[in-house]
Amino acid sequence: MTAAKTFSGIISATPTPVLADGRIDGAAVEKLVEFLVAAPTAAIAPNGGTGESTALSRHQRAEMLDRTLAAVNGRLPVIAGVLSPGIGDAMDDARSAAGAGAGALLVVTPYYARATQDGIVDYYKRLSDAVDLPIMLYEIPYRTGISLTPETVARLGQETRVNSMKACSTDLRYQMLTIEAAGDRIDILTGQEDVFPLHMAMGAKGGFFASSCVCPFVWHRLYELSVAGRNAEAIALHRQIMPYVNLFYKEHNPAGLKAALDIIGMPHGGCLPPLRTASDALVAELRASLPAFLEFEADAKEQIQKAK
Repeated sequence: MTAAKTFSGIISATPTPVLADGRIDGAAVEKLVEFLVAAPTAAIAPNGGTGESTALSRHQRAEMLDRTLAAVNGRLPVIAGVLSPGIGDAMDDARSAAGAGAGALLVVTPYYARATQDGIVDYYKRLSDAVDLPIMLYEIPYRTGISLTPETVARLGQETRVNSMKACSTDLRYQMLTIEAAGDRIDILTGQEDVFPLHMAMGAKGGFFASSCVCPFVWHRLYELSVAGRNAEAIALHRQIMPYVNLFYKEHNPAGLKAALDIIGMPHGGCLPPLRTASDALVAELRASLPAFLEFEADAKEQIQKAK
């Protein structure tokens, strides 16, 4: 079983702007979407971890996806996050996303219940049988406590609609083995900004990042350098920007990202319990650091536009 749609380049994981009364801030969704559509963004992904999916109600998740789809208006693929721990809610969210018009699903490995590797394959088969959409496997073991073997990833590429993967691991040996085992069937994108050029050199097809909501051109420039085999330049640029990118994750994601968006004129409000909004200290650090970081963004934008 296969699904045709594949992904490469830089995908932006978007946060959910929630107003004090619990409503989704539609104007904020639209403003960020326009910013990302104008940049070299490969796809937009609401309702993931950055979107605080597990803190949203089912109604809020549906509304966030609807508002994103309406704002994108077919200009980019929209990948809907499915982060429920079990098959019941995951199936409901997957069917809802398909009905709304999502282009693909980002489905996290089932967690809390300690499934076997065979059980995880069964889980994705159930979703594949129920929803006619490409599935991006979302493996993030430091959050779920579940790790897939490279062989299991390869099975998912053969036996389910999984045809791409957001790989969130800094274990480079694991990433190499996974690409060797499954890279001919699954387009693997790294979800870890800190290993991006190394993962690209191994054969990854791009990145899936929250930080690209603030600096899409920098990440696309890094992607272009990596695809062109200019690895030394990619590593040098990566080394320069990572001190700034790391600030977004100094506190729980998406606290730093939302604070940065607020500073650059795209406010997204605070975080939802149990996460806390960015501290005053982090906000001050971001205010001091973002001007220098945005110089890298402006330079990357200029180089990309000159190359057209």
